[in-house]
Amino acid sequence: MKLTRKGFSLIETMFSVFILLVIIIAAVLAITSATFLIGSSRNLVTASNDAQYILEQIKAQSFSDIPAYIASYPTETFDNLPDEEISFPSPVYTSTLDTITVQMDWNERNAAQTYSITTRLAQ
Repeated sequence: MKLTRKGFSLIETMFSVFILLVIIIAAVLAITSATFLIGSSRNLVTASNDAQYILEQIKAQSFSDIPAYIASYPTETFDNLPDEEISFPSPVYTSTLDTITVQMDWNERNAAQTYSITTRLAQ
């Protein structure tokens, strides 16, 4: 009587399960990384929109009122991001040209993040 081998041995099954497990773990890690990246991108777009909004408010001021407007601007105007703060680092005012930088700072997953945008306004 001849014995025929049908099915998988235990080693073949364990090897297949190991390969499947590696693939599943890689997929879960990729999805997790993508989720964090989506959140970071969303926060960066929000910071960009907030900074652009502030620049539009500054552009609506008369040229001579811009320094006083920036000096009195509240630093906690928005609450779109965690611990969001606004600053105007080193504005440069001249008689005909102002250089203004709006900097947005916030916390993301316990790490400080910064976005800044600079514009020049001519009289």
